[in-house]
Amino acid sequence: MADRLISLCARAESYFKAADGLKGLNSKRSLRTELIDFMELAIYAAAEHVDDIDSIAKGFYRNTQKASKTAAYRTLNSDVKSHKRFLATVANAIKHQQSRIRLYSCEFRQPGVRGCLHGYFVEGVENGVVGPDKLLHTLHDVFSITSLPWEIITLVLRSSRSLRAFLSSEATLASGNADVHSERFSDAVVAAARLPLYTFGEEHPFARTTVTIKTSSGNPPDFDSGLYGSIRLPWTTTSAPTFGPDQTEFEGDGSTRTFRLAHPKSVAFQHWQ
Repeated sequence: MADRLISLCARAESYFKAADGLKGLNSKRSLRTELIDFMELAIYAAAEHVDDIDSIAKGFYRNTQKASKTAAYRTLNSDVKSHKRFLATVANAIKHQQSRIRLYSCEFRQPGVRGCLHGYFVEGVENGVVGPDKLLHTLHDVFSITSLPWEIITLVLRSSRSLRAFLSSEATLASGNADVHSERFSDAVVAAARLPLYTFGEEHPFARTTVTIKTSSGNPPDFDSGLYGSIRLPWTTTSAPTFGPDQTEFEGDGSTRTFRLAHPKSVAFQHWQ
């Protein structure tokens, strides 16, 4: 899963750097297609991670029926369902309803800075009208594409905590603290931190989970993407940005004639602390 996340962040970083206005984006079809494909692959990888946690837990019991009667397993199952709710809903829409992720972009300006913010929505159809899926986009038409990597990262962290609580209850553990480190997962966190941090009105994953990044002074990772709004180049707080124009992207099927454009309620620049 970490490799999928890193690949997603790399495509997103390239897309941000591809153009500082909507006109320049229109010629980046192949990059846009790659970005969407890796967004979907990362979502599937997150769903598989949840399945792996369930398989680990069930391995402590003779069968599923025995597991379902155990309080520790039921608690783990309930916790993970809560952690995965958003990503599981998106994955199911893509897999079972043939929905696709579509991109939204808007221009922004601040003194000396011009660029684009990119979001996504899951396409749905209602009464012959194609637009953001009503189930997933009840409150917000668009989600930030840079929030998706953090959604997956925090899913892994929260699910790992829940699994640890389960193992502490059901397994015989060696005494003392284990030295646990995943270099590829750390690389995925760095790749996500290289992207601008913002939302289109939706709750950012950091509102539910605190992520603390600690680095080694001897060999610090490369956080410097040069992208405005990333961890190394934070948003300014001295002047308000202006926004517009924007565009909602669809793929025509030759017969659909009615589309509902995505319109974010707000834009919020998130700040590293």
